[in-house]
Amino acid sequence: MQKLFQDILDNYLLLPKLVSNSSDVYDKLTRLLPNEISKILNRNDLIVKGSIGQGVKSFNPWISILNKNIAISTQDGLYICYLFRKDMRGFYLVLMQGITYFTSAYKSNKYKAAKLVGDYFLKEIADLHQFSNKPIDLNTDSNRGKGYEKTTIISKYYPSNKFSEDELIHDLETLTNIYDEIVSYFSYSNYEDIVKEVLAYEDSYNNPKFNVDKASKLIKDVLDENGVFPNDFNRKLIQVVPKIDRTYKFRRLTNPLLNKIDYLKKCKEDLRVGLLGEKLILSYEKERLIKSNLANYADKIEWVSSRSDSFGFDIKSFDLIDSKPTPIQIEVKSTSCKYDIEFPVSKSEVNKSKELSKTYFVYRLYNINSTDVKFYRVKGAIEDNFELDPITYLARYRGLINK
Repeated sequence: MQKLFQDILDNYLLLPKLVSNSSDVYDKLTRLLPNEISKILNRNDLIVKGSIGQGVKSFNPWISILNKNIAISTQDGLYICYLFRKDMRGFYLVLMQGITYFTSAYKSNKYKAAKLVGDYFLKEIADLHQFSNKPIDLNTDSNRGKGYEKTTIISKYYPSNKFSEDELIHDLETLTNIYDEIVSYFSYSNYEDIVKEVLAYEDSYNNPKFNVDKASKLIKDVLDENGVFPNDFNRKLIQVVPKIDRTYKFRRLTNPLLNKIDYLKKCKEDLRVGLLGEKLILSYEKERLIKSNLANYADKIEWVSSRSDSFGFDIKSFDLIDSKPTPIQIEVKSTSCKYDIEFPVSKSEVNKSKELSKTYFVYRLYNINSTDVKFYRVKGAIEDNFELDPITYLARYRGLINK
């Protein structure tokens, strides 16, 4: 990889203005180096491609690394990129955003909006390691090159003849880990929704709230049951100790304001995740009762939330309390993020958990879209086990698990 980068720096300026796909440098930028990077990363979800320009040679050629789940081109989305200076005195490894969406949505404020989003991600990155948040200098006067400079979030610079193979590989793996951490918090498939969500926290982009409860009810009323209930249950539940994966990061993405995003789409996804979690716990409870010598009660489990949301819990099951088989009430809270993020609870759920504290359980599921779903269960009133935001009732686990 080191030799390929250096060959490009040494020979790019010798290329004619018009791009020729038969040139050695073209082959290195668009095929050999992307292939080498792909081998190092060895990831099916990452797309690596290089560009030297179309027709006329680019002042600032690049090689991009995109997670296909959130970015399909360098025009939109969040991605990793190698950017070469116009004078070929060096190149950068950067984490950056495509500018096309910002241009169409925010017009003359496009760079301001891009910076607000970039600053948000920058604040949430746990450790910059050897990367910098200072502006990059591509030695360019082109609009495209200036756009690259303004949409870069973090970077590392490699002067010509002053970088090694080990350094390049280590830095690439480090930035990919940072990229993966950010992507793991995305609950939307569309990067535009993510941008809107981050900018919704800035007063200049705020819009009136949408009635999410009405949206959820509309979805429940109009969606066919077979289209909502998931059929793929090749998942296993892994019980973990609370707090092991707890995080407060990227709260703007994991707990959105729901201002301008596609509300029905968001509510539909939340409903799908919730229903999947409840069905997983129904299966889990049946197995648990059988293993606990309570098999006679396995067929008496009730999925009460499938009939109404008014109960204040989702599932009626049974457990041994004071050595006696006793009905218990289970509230299932599921999220798709691989970390144990905050989750919403309703006032009726909080009140019901107080009323039934001796038999009330919260089953907390996360990473629910993977094959290995993590969960823990806690007994008692919700406010005794979780920290509650008095405005939004977002819950965080506060203490040791109660069995």
